[in-house]
Amino acid sequence: MTTKLKRIEDKVLDRVKPNGEEKEEIQRVSEQLIEVIEEYLETSVKPRLVGSVSKGTYLKDPDIDVFVRFSLSTPKEEMEEKILKVGRKILDETEERYAEHPYIHGTFQGFKADIVPCYDIEKISQMKSAVDRTPFHTDHVKEHLSSEQRDEAILLKAYLKGIDAYGAEAKVWGFSGYLCELLILHHGSFKNVLENAKDWKPGKTIETVEGKRSFDDPLVVIDPVDPERNVASPVSLEKFALFVLSSKLFLEEPKLEFFFPNESEEKSAEDLSRILEERGTDLLGWRFPKPDIVKDNLYPQVQRCIKKLNQHLTRKDFEILHSDHFVKDDVVLLIFEVEHAELPKIRKHRGPPIWIDNTEDFIRKYGEDAYLEGERVWVDKKRENYGVKDAMEQIIKEVDLGSSINPKLEEKGEFLVDKGWIEEEKSALSEFLDRKFSWEH
Repeated sequence: MTTKLKRIEDKVLDRVKPNGEEKEEIQRVSEQLIEVIEEYLETSVKPRLVGSVSKGTYLKDPDIDVFVRFSLSTPKEEMEEKILKVGRKILDETEERYAEHPYIHGTFQGFKADIVPCYDIEKISQMKSAVDRTPFHTDHVKEHLSSEQRDEAILLKAYLKGIDAYGAEAKVWGFSGYLCELLILHHGSFKNVLENAKDWKPGKTIETVEGKRSFDDPLVVIDPVDPERNVASPVSLEKFALFVLSSKLFLEEPKLEFFFPNESEEKSAEDLSRILEERGTDLLGWRFPKPDIVKDNLYPQVQRCIKKLNQHLTRKDFEILHSDHFVKDDVVLLIFEVEHAELPKIRKHRGPPIWIDNTEDFIRKYGEDAYLEGERVWVDKKRENYGVKDAMEQIIKEVDLGSSINPKLEEKGEFLVDKGWIEEEKSALSEFLDRKFSWEH
C-alpha cells in the first residue's frame, strides 16, 4: 500500500501544488497588493502577508491574505472604516465579510484576496480581537514546518477539500488551514495524520502545548500560540466523524477520488419524480429571498432555522427523514423529505393511569370523549395542523427562526410542494437525494 499511496500523493501534488512559475506570479501579485495598500494608508500602519501563501502551504488558486496592523491606540471603528474604504478602492468584485469585525474580500489582478484589519501587538496578552493572533500563527508555522512538511500540509488540505471538510467558515464547519498545519507538525506527515485519525473518538485532544482550560468539542487541538484556545472548535461533530470514517476507508483502499470526487450528476425532473415515487415519501420546500447580510452571519441563521423547523414539525408528529438548505445568488432554498405531508385529522392523546389522583380531572376536561384502554384513560384529539404546509406556516408565525429570516419567510416565502418545482430546482434536488459519499461517485 505504501507504494500505491506514494503514487497517489505524487499525482495529487502535481495537480494541486503551484509550479515554480505560478509561485512567482502569486509572490509578485502579493507584493504589489501590499505596496498598493501602503500607498493608501499612513506609514504607521503595517500591512503584512499572512496565511497559506506566506507559509508556502497553499493550493492552486489561493486567497491572498493581507493583515493590516494598526497601533493599539487606534479606535476599532476607525480601523474598520479605513480598511473597508481602502479595500473597495483597491479590490474588484468586493464583498464585506465578518470575522470578529468586518473585513473586505475581493479580487486583485485575478487572485482572490482578503484585506483584514488587526492590532499590531507584541504578545498575545495584548490581543483585542481574535484576528490579532493570525500573524503569530503565521510565524509559528513558518518557524517549525519543514519544506517537506509543507507538501504534507498541502496533501491534507486537498484531501479535506475533496471530502468537503476543509474550511472553518459557517458554510462548512470543518478544518481550517492552520489546523491542518498543526496536525502535520504534530504527526509528521499526511499519512500519519490519517493513521491516527482513524482511531479518534469525540473529545480527542491534541496538546501542542500544555492547555490552560478544558473544551467540550469533538476535536481539541490546543493553540501553541494561545493555550486558552481550541484551534479545532469550528469542527462540527459530523465533519469530525466524516474525517475519521474517510481515514479508515482511504487507508484500506487509497484512491484519487478522495481528493478529486466526481461531480454529482444532475438528474432530470422525470428521474427525480421516479426516485421519489420509489421512495414513497413526500418532498417539500420553502424558497425565500436571500437576506442581505454577510455570509458568516447568513449561514448560521439558515442552519438554526432549518433545525428549529425540524424540531417543531417533529413535535407536530411529522416524521422528517432528511432536510437540507441551499444558499444561491438571490434565494435560500430549504428542502424537507417527510414520510407523509398530511397526517390523520386526529391523534391519540394519552392520559394518566386510573390509579393516579388526577384521572378525574382528565375525564372532566375531555368529558364523553375520554375512554379507557388498558390502565390509562385516553382521548382522540383533533390536530391543530394535519397538513405540513399549515404546520409550517404556523411555526413561521410563532417561532423565532432568525431575525433576518422570519420577515423573508413571512412576506415573500414560497411553499413548494407541487410537481412543478422539481423542474425548477433540479440541481439542488439532485444533490439532496444523492446521499453517497463524495469519493463513491
